[in-house]
Amino acid sequence: MKRLLFIALAIFNCVKAQDIHFTQFHAAPLYLNPALTGSNTDSRIATIYRNQWWNIPGTYNSFLLSYDQNIPDLHSAAGIMLVSDNAGSMNFGLKGIGLSYAYEYKINYDWTISSGIRVSYFYNSLDFSKLIFGDQLLRGASSSLQPVLPNKSSYLDFSFGTITFNNEHLVGFSIDHINRPVYSFIGYNSRLPIKFSFHLIKTFHVFEKYGSGKKDEKPVLLGLFQYKFQEKFDQIDIGCVYKKESYFLGVFYRGIPWLKYYKKGYPNNDAIAILGGIKYKNIHLAYSYDLTISWQTYKTGGSNEFSLIYNFYNPQKVKKQRAKIIPCAKF
Repeated sequence: MKRLLFIALAIFNCVKAQDIHFTQFHAAPLYLNPALTGSNTDSRIATIYRNQWWNIPGTYNSFLLSYDQNIPDLHSAAGIMLVSDNAGSMNFGLKGIGLSYAYEYKINYDWTISSGIRVSYFYNSLDFSKLIFGDQLLRGASSSLQPVLPNKSSYLDFSFGTITFNNEHLVGFSIDHINRPVYSFIGYNSRLPIKFSFHLIKTFHVFEKYGSGKKDEKPVLLGLFQYKFQEKFDQIDIGCVYKKESYFLGVFYRGIPWLKYYKKGYPNNDAIAILGGIKYKNIHLAYSYDLTISWQTYKTGGSNEFSLIYNFYNPQKVKKQRAKIIPCAKF
């Protein structure tokens, strides 16, 4: 019995936490980088839901809701973010709330820099009643004789980010889990590894010479890039989006092909995603589907992701709007 308990504790000590991933990373600005807090005219509500690998029992479901507000007189912005993530048949869950603040400084007529911080409170939960221990199998019992283990753990988490941008470019980086919080259920010194993210958004006016009308009314191509790494794991997200006034279509790739293998037989090719969405007045609605291209292709069923953004618009604030309006990042 003691041996079984020791093995169970060792397994939980070795489990590594994984940050939530969104294909539409641009649709979760406060999660991507706290420096993006307030990157709109007035205020904004953004929500995104991801259903990953729905063909596997105990699928992964992630949900994020955020609100941020410009404070133009202080060259600042503040925001709040709610996170929920559930994974696996044991209902491993992550719930949290984050508060973010960003301050911007205009370098010159074209370029602006913004830096932000986020302080979050998270708690993990795990339903141990869904585990089947060895003594249950040996005794043919519905419950285990193992001691009851804690089913929750909580921690504070700190993040920092910076972006620099103009009307057609955005370059930024963010650092999450700066304080490396302990997330263990059973008191071990298991700490979240620091996550680094570098992101780039670029607007290409490839259609400005065709047709009539103003430049800002013509379709554009948006290039999006993100590279992130956490301990020995890293990942690239790269996409291209065709954007018109009322709709947008795009394709994304996730992985690092040809360059890196985590172990023999496991090439770092993850997924190709197709994105589509509409814009109606202040509403942006998008859907993306991830087609898994790794060795897991036939098992996962892919992933679905929905995002909805509503941008509030107050005409009285237009004259006061800060430089921190990022057209190239908006869909």
